[in-house]
Order: sequence, then structure tokens, then C-alpha cells
Amino acid sequence: MPASSSPRIVLHVGALKTASTYLQRRMGANLARLREHGIYLPVLPAVAQMAGNAKLLTTALNRRPTSMFQRAFPNIDVSKLDPAQIVAELLKGWRPADESVVLSDESLRPEHARRLRELLPNTVPCVVVLFVRRQDRWVDSYFNQLVKTNQSDGNITTFVTRVCEPYDGELFRPDWYAQYEGWREVFGNCRVVFYDKVESHVFSGFIAAAGLQPVPDLAEIEPAQVSLDIYQLAYLLDLEKPIALSDFLHRRVASEKASQRFGRQKVQSLLTSTDLSQLRDRFDASNRQLLSALGREDDPSLLQLDRAPDSDWYCDLPSVYASEGYCRYQKLADAIYARRSRHHRLKSLLKGRLFSAK
Repeated sequence: MPASSSPRIVLHVGALKTASTYLQRRMGANLARLREHGIYLPVLPAVAQMAGNAKLLTTALNRRPTSMFQRAFPNIDVSKLDPAQIVAELLKGWRPADESVVLSDESLRPEHARRLRELLPNTVPCVVVLFVRRQDRWVDSYFNQLVKTNQSDGNITTFVTRVCEPYDGELFRPDWYAQYEGWREVFGNCRVVFYDKVESHVFSGFIAAAGLQPVPDLAEIEPAQVSLDIYQLAYLLDLEKPIALSDFLHRRVASEKASQRFGRQKVQSLLTSTDLSQLRDRFDASNRQLLSALGREDDPSLLQLDRAPDSDWYCDLPSVYASEGYCRYQKLADAIYARRSRHHRLKSLLKGRLFSAK
């Protein structure tokens, strides 16, 4: 898609698990350089450490914070946030005659679209950019993240079933046609990027879809290694629940250090044939509708869910737990955890004695 230098509002709405954080952090690392080329990324000082510059706006629209937002910003009273005021603050430094403005948050949903359209000026074009991904790979990535952040019950089949249920306003559903239609209906322009097609050049894919001019010599950032390898994943899934957050974090650090010392294993999928069938039944029609709407019917592989299982990609937990390699890895992770626990107990004890002495 040819780039355009005409000023516009770009809404990058994710979806989550399609390199949104990478895009946001790379833009954040190049604020001055991007602005020199007519791309303005406003940053609110109060929440500057957040990767997505529109996350506070989404929180205000939802009227409820996520648990992660609450932990990061315990002093922000969400009930007092005014979406109109936040939009005004985001746009107050924007020069609409000369530059485009980018607002990015992977938590934005079509149910926010009408209110956003009311809040944003209609004097310049507004482009919505939506990244989509094969639902099986999306589930793998999202489930992995939930395990890593101690937000999963450990059962991927239960997670798949919930993902396939009608949208309940809570858990995101990768129904790409519904996402596309929801944004297109309100803004008239929703451009879709197929993540699996641009995975190795996500940033340029985003710039092209947004209709922005490419910017040379941008500083690169190191993509975060989000996914746990199969040994780390198995280790965290085997922890007794419930578990205190502090103890879980110590276990996760131990699993990471063990992976570094033992040798990082492959990232693999725990999806079963039944899980894959359920995803196909739920999302195949939506995928076909999207491809048809975009005139891409001749390339069904973009979102194809009926590929033969890759034996090198899919695995099952019992086999992992029974392997000699995992048993050695588990002993190493447990030993690292035990040393860290002793260190923290000793540190707390010494701190307590020093406090008592004072």
C-alpha cells in the first residue's frame, strides 16, 4: 500500500499478541526522529512508562482498571478519569496541518469506537490499523503470557473453550471479521495487517498500513522474549495453586535462570487436535468473511486453521514431564529457587535486626 504524507489520525488497536508492545516501544524510542518526519506520538507524563500511549484513554472508557494497571498506578482514581480530557491532553501538542498523530493501545475494542469517533476531531482522516493472526498461534501466545503472569488455571483446553464462547466483554475474542467490521462501520476505514505475513518486519508493515511515510535511520530495539520455552511453561504449570504472587515471581525467575544455564528449549504448543478443531469450528467462517471483505479470497493460507499438525511444534505435558531432560531442568530450577529463598529470608532477617537495633 503506497504511503501518504497527508496528515491523519492513526488508531493502532492491536490486536494483542501481534507485536503491539514492540511497535509501541520502538515508536517511543524514536519520538523526536518520527516527529521530524511528521509523525507525532503524544506521551502523557503521568503514565509515560506504559508502552501504549492510549492505555489511559482505554481505561477511562472502560471505567475500570486492569489488575496490571492498578499495580502500576495505584494512585490513579479511575472513576475520576474523563475520556474527553484525556483526548484533549493527548492532542494538545499535535500540529494537524503538518503531521499525523498516532494513538496506540491493543486493549481498544470496537465497543469503544463510537465514543472515540465523538471524541476525536473529524477535520482530518482517521485510519484504524488492526493486526490479525491465525487463531491457533494467537491462543498459544496468549495462553503462554497468562501462565507467565500467573493468570491461568493451567488448562489450555478450558482456555480455548472460553475463547470460542460469545464475547462477554472481558476476555478478548480473536473474531477478526467482527473486529474489522466494528471499526470499519464507525470510522469507515480499517486497514488489516496479517501478522504472520509481516512478523519479521512488523514496523514497516504498520507504517505502510497507516499510510505514513517510511522514516529512515530509526533506532531499533530488542524485541522482548515474551514466550516461555516448553520447560519453563511446564515448570510454572506444575506449581501448586493458589500461590502467593511473590513466591510465583521467585519461581519464575528461577525457571528463567535454569533455562539460561540448562539451554533454552523450543517454544512449543500444548494445543490438542480437539482444541484445533474447536478453533476451526468457531473462527473459520469469520476468517473467510474477512478475506472476502478484503478481496483476499485467493490467499486463504493467511488465516488457514486446517494445516496438518507439525509434530515438531505440538507436544503434550505428560511427555514433557516424563523426559529425562525436563527432570534435570526441574532439579536445577528448584535448586535456584531454594538458594533465592534462603537469600531473601537472610536479607529480611538482617534488615529486621538492624531495624530493631535502631
